[in-house]
Amino acid sequence: MEFQLPVSGDKVKPQQITALHLFCGLAFVGTGVIIAVYNYDIPLWGGAILIAGLVLLVLAIFKNRWLTQKSTNLIFRFLELLIAGGIAALSFYEQWKFPSGIFTVLTAAILFSLYWERSAGQKVFVQVDEGGIKLPVTSRRRFVAWHDVDTAVLKYGILSINCLDNKLYQFDVSGNTVDDEDFNSFCTAQVTANIEKRKDNSW
Repeated sequence: MEFQLPVSGDKVKPQQITALHLFCGLAFVGTGVIIAVYNYDIPLWGGAILIAGLVLLVLAIFKNRWLTQKSTNLIFRFLELLIAGGIAALSFYEQWKFPSGIFTVLTAAILFSLYWERSAGQKVFVQVDEGGIKLPVTSRRRFVAWHDVDTAVLKYGILSINCLDNKLYQFDVSGNTVDDEDFNSFCTAQVTANIEKRKDNSW
C-alpha cells in the first residue's frame, strides 16, 4: 500500500525568488556607486550597473507579481547572471579580492536559482509506504525508516511524524483525499512491525 499526500504550498516560494532579486539589486547599486566614484577608467560602466541595480530594486518592490512570473523571472535571472558574472570576471582580472569573492558567490547563487526555480509552482508530496516515509525535497531530512518512527498520525489535514530521536515533522496536507483511519491504521501497523529492527539498531 502507498499513500501520496500533497503538501500545501509550492516547492519554490515567491518570497525566495524576490529575495535574490533584491540582493542582486543591492549588490549592483553598491558596486555601481563604487565604480562610478572611484574608478576613473570605467565610470560609465559604474553608472550603467548602478542604473541596472536601481531598476531591479524598483521592479522587485513595486512590480513584484510581474517580476516573479516564470517567463519574466527567467529573463531577469539571465540578465543578473550576465552582470554578476561580468563583475566577477573584472574583479579577478583587476585582482579585487573582496568583490571577486562576493560576485563569484552571487553568480553561483543565480546559477543555482535557474535550476531550482524551474520547478516553481510544482507541488511537493509526502510518500508513505512499506519502505518508510519519504519527506518533501524542501525538508532537511528526506527519508524516515519505520524503525525510527514512534508515531505517524494524520488528523484534521495535518500529518505529524514523531521520531524516536524526539524530532517532530509536521506537514499541512489538507488537500489530500486519503482516509484518515486507513492511513493511521497502516502507519501503526508498520511501526509495530518494525519494533524488532528498532531494538537491533539500539546501542
